[in-house]
Amino acid sequence: MKRIIYVATLGSALLGCVEERDAVTGTQSIKIDLVAPTSGGEINNRLPDTARSVTVNLTALDENAEVDASFDQTIRVYAQFLGTLTPQLDQMPLAQIPMSGGMAANAMITLPDSVLGQTTLWFDNGSGLGPDYQHGAVTGISPTLWYRDPFVRDIQTPRDEMAVDALSITPLTDKQVTVDESRNGATGRLVVTSVFAQGYTLSDVSCGPGGAPPCTADSYDHAMVFTFSAPRDESGRPLEIGDTVRRFNGGVSEFNGLTEIGFPRTFVTDANNPTLEHDPARLPAPVLFDTAWFGPLSNPAGRINFERNEAGAIEIRGAKVCDVANDPNYATYKQWKIDPAGASGTCGSNTLSLITAGTDFTTDPVTLKDRILPRVVGILRPVNIGSFNVWIVYPRGSSDIDL
Repeated sequence: MKRIIYVATLGSALLGCVEERDAVTGTQSIKIDLVAPTSGGEINNRLPDTARSVTVNLTALDENAEVDASFDQTIRVYAQFLGTLTPQLDQMPLAQIPMSGGMAANAMITLPDSVLGQTTLWFDNGSGLGPDYQHGAVTGISPTLWYRDPFVRDIQTPRDEMAVDALSITPLTDKQVTVDESRNGATGRLVVTSVFAQGYTLSDVSCGPGGAPPCTADSYDHAMVFTFSAPRDESGRPLEIGDTVRRFNGGVSEFNGLTEIGFPRTFVTDANNPTLEHDPARLPAPVLFDTAWFGPLSNPAGRINFERNEAGAIEIRGAKVCDVANDPNYATYKQWKIDPAGASGTCGSNTLSLITAGTDFTTDPVTLKDRILPRVVGILRPVNIGSFNVWIVYPRGSSDIDL
């Protein structure tokens, strides 16, 4: 057996301190061979979305990089993509692979649709879950798998529309994302739909040939980019409604139910498109609000529609203005309520809040009590904390409100 001998010296004098330690033996790592797909793809040749079943061979290697036939343990599998590990190490792994005689052949792993971009699979022999989790001492990593980069829809869509967390979390929470194209290909555009003091919203729209308007957007095609101060592009130019964004990146987070892209960079030009595209005619038509949206999450016509249109423009017709003068939310947050039920509305729990402060809408909402508004358009944002739900509409200016 190999031994390591340490001899301590001081100048030219030998002090005679000797320590012997056993050499490291046993399994040192897990070798991962990709069986299927036969290639992990390349940065310019991505795997298709359908390539979610990955088959691998596992081999336990000892200190001499030879098979350690004594290794009989279960290996856990996780996916490293967009900057973080999914799931976290103390959570249920994507797969658990038993090894026998230092080997596991043709082990299949099914990756969720949320796995995107440059991806590697992490293998280790950890144990337990939650507070009982113990780190693994033996690890391995797969060859790189290249999936497409995320679209706006991937950032916004919940794992399960009927799950209890459908309004408060998305599969890419805490990921670092880059969105550099529309999911609609050459006819698609990422169009700025609103600009606020600390951010902007955009929609992934489908247009005509060459991006010609009119353009449309669908559920989960909208995003809120939080810029902390007035939103600007990569050259410092203030963003404007109707600008086409060529690429944006940042970290995905949930702020009280609102999916945000934080610490972003926004590019309105690139090597292939050196000139800014600006066309407000590309803005998609607002989605018509229906009072059925206040229904339960279990109903496809219910409140999941708030999530489907989060950060997008909606239109409310015939809403009644509630009593603003006696509403503490107006004094504190400048939110004034409308009841979409119209003249029969009681301004109870099924209301929407408007925020017009900072726009060119200068009418005092206190003077509008009980007024029926023919049309209100604005960008939808939620505040969802547990069972507490408030839906806020941000008109972009006086033209979004018909009195």
